[in-house]
Amino acid sequence: MSPPTVIGRYQILQSVGSGGMGSIYLARDPKIGNRRVVIKLLREGFDNPELRERFAREADAAGALHHINVVTIFDVGDFEGQPFIAMEYIQGETLTDLIQKNTKLAVSRKLQLMEELCAGLHYAHRAGVVHRDIKPANVMVDEDGVLKILDFGIARLGGGGMTQAGMVMGTLNYMAPEQMAGKPVDHRADIFAAGAVFYELLSY
Repeated sequence: MSPPTVIGRYQILQSVGSGGMGSIYLARDPKIGNRRVVIKLLREGFDNPELRERFAREADAAGALHHINVVTIFDVGDFEGQPFIAMEYIQGETLTDLIQKNTKLAVSRKLQLMEELCAGLHYAHRAGVVHRDIKPANVMVDEDGVLKILDFGIARLGGGGMTQAGMVMGTLNYMAPEQMAGKPVDHRADIFAAGAVFYELLSY
């Protein structure tokens, strides 16, 4: 199926791919300098009350965060009955890209990237947000070399998590043991995942 030409006020330029619950598009915002944005639209066939709430939680969690190392949420809305999020478009590469290409990076640069990842997570944790899916594919380095944390799709705001006991969410290779067991998690699960990312980035 071809992508829509517009979502809300945003002019769709191309389909970028799909995440766990959303189709992702590159778009243009005609009302604010024709800036490019990324639109995440809840995927057709995945529309139920739980996913809608989780999708809204992503916007709520990430939209409340304003930090240089966390992607910026610009807008939320509804398109033909499906919710969407408009967020900052980041030109760059994910850590997955850098690792797969064996990009030549000095150890000092790798340490700097990890410091930026930790700074973004520290800020989120102080705001009561646990990401719960930190992995190289959810971490991007922009054209200026600044690290950005992406995709708070399964984030939990402190005190009101959606995930039921026994439900496992996240990416297996980076999960803390308690998360893998479906137990309640806190910010320490992100620290565990960041350690796994750090190991992969250091060692390739």
